[in-house]
Amino acid sequence: MTKLGVRFERHLAHFSPGTLDEVWLPLVGSKGWILLTSDKRIRYNLLEKRALKVHAVREFVFTSGNMSGQDMAAALELALNKMRNFCRRTKPPFVASITRTGEVYLRWPKD
Repeated sequence: MTKLGVRFERHLAHFSPGTLDEVWLPLVGSKGWILLTSDKRIRYNLLEKRALKVHAVREFVFTSGNMSGQDMAAALELALNKMRNFCRRTKPPFVASITRTGEVYLRWPKD
């Protein structure tokens, strides 16, 4: 639990480094977890995109380039309430971006 009251699971607590995304994405969806990543490519890979759809994954991705861990933490703190609201009003699967300034935007699927 973080100081912001957010529970989290680390990828490496469940999978080895290098595990393919389409292997671990089903666990994220089945547990109802929210994926937080800096990997902008997941929504473009066919197998990964299929896993997002089939397992109803809710993904938030940091989209500003060259963000340090400290930058991502600051953006996450700014975005947290927007992310909660986004999850309440948006049915999964989805991929949404988090900007450096903490804004949240739907990236996929586009209507």
